[in-house]
Amino acid sequence: METPTATYRLETLGCKANVYDSRRLAEALESLGFRPASDGEPAAVCILNTCTVTATADGKSRKLAARLVRQNPGARVLVTGCYATAAPDDLRAIAGVTGVYGRGEWDGLLRALNRADVAARNAQLSGEFGIRSFDGRGRAFLKVQEGCNSSCSYCIVPLVRGRPRSRPLSDLRAEAERLAASGFREIVVTGIHVGLYGADLPDRPTLAQALLCVGGTPGVERVRLSSIEASEVDETLLEALSHPAVCPHLHVPLQSGDSHMLNAMNRHYTPQDFLRVAERTRTQLDRPAITTDVMVGFPGETDAAFERTLSVCREARFSRVHVFRFSPRPGTPAAEMPGRLPAKVVHERSRLLRELGKELAVEWAESFVGRRERVLFESCVADGRLSGYTDRYVRFSAVASTDLIGRTAQVLCTSRRGPSLLGRVVHAFE
Repeated sequence: METPTATYRLETLGCKANVYDSRRLAEALESLGFRPASDGEPAAVCILNTCTVTATADGKSRKLAARLVRQNPGARVLVTGCYATAAPDDLRAIAGVTGVYGRGEWDGLLRALNRADVAARNAQLSGEFGIRSFDGRGRAFLKVQEGCNSSCSYCIVPLVRGRPRSRPLSDLRAEAERLAASGFREIVVTGIHVGLYGADLPDRPTLAQALLCVGGTPGVERVRLSSIEASEVDETLLEALSHPAVCPHLHVPLQSGDSHMLNAMNRHYTPQDFLRVAERTRTQLDRPAITTDVMVGFPGETDAAFERTLSVCREARFSRVHVFRFSPRPGTPAAEMPGRLPAKVVHERSRLLRELGKELAVEWAESFVGRRERVLFESCVADGRLSGYTDRYVRFSAVASTDLIGRTAQVLCTSRRGPSLLGRVVHAFE
């Protein structure tokens, strides 16, 4: 049996929802008497929360599991998460991995630690949600829903995450209160398919109501939405984004600016639909940030299709572009599609799109020089500067006291360095 002071090390791969899930698991471990191992300290238990969104993510999960075995001789190495759900035998085959537990099997994971008191936690651990604190300085994630019922041809997430399940507004409010009491000024509302929030609940609350519920919690100074599909950006959501506590920032995955590619991806919008959403957002909100994900190298992507993607990105005027290379995920339709592109072509297209993304990010940052913005300071960087993000998701730094880490302040943006802003603190909020 583990001692009450047994140490654990928890590693996480993947999305914000996975980070949230790991925090919930960490709190369960700590309630049973475990504590996180410090740097250089051997851990009695190592847990890896895996990702399986692409074949590349699978490979990273296997490598990290093997590294945990090598670096922690004698430790129990337990693996969970999406890859553990999709392909448990792949992970069991790694020498030194002592247990593999898919999503929904955390009770079994904790029983594997031989804790006599685990039975008292079964009811809580069987639930999907609930945390009290978070790793980080001033910003926490709050998962409002789980699961997805979309069928994008490149994605296996619906198979491993299951059907959509939402949390009642009362649960969101209670968790936001706990996080605010722990000192978190910003809460990022996240999930697997956040735009589906509320559709499965009896009273069918909307995502807009969820944002306003969290944003109306005393002590929460700003709320940020993690991601939303273009087809789910409606009038009520835009109204919520105009609330003072809600950041005017939408992350809307484009994936491709070519209608044929979107159809092959089983994405249910056209490039023109997407551009109309971007334009409506800019019409209704004050200088909103619009960030995106774009996939390059999807099977059958022609030069002309890629050029159309570049054109749509320019027209949408994204403030940040996250570029993904297509990675065939076994078990998805896209993995069997013909027309796979040579690696050098995908590499060059990634380079070109990243260059465009940098140009757009610089233009966005430049537009704020001379303006006042709100910033949550999160870390200390070189030369006595603190760094954080503005409401509109531009990195900002200024010389300031470390007492401001984890707090928000009004700042004056005086200059730009690349896609980031420099300036000074005008007023720190209590």
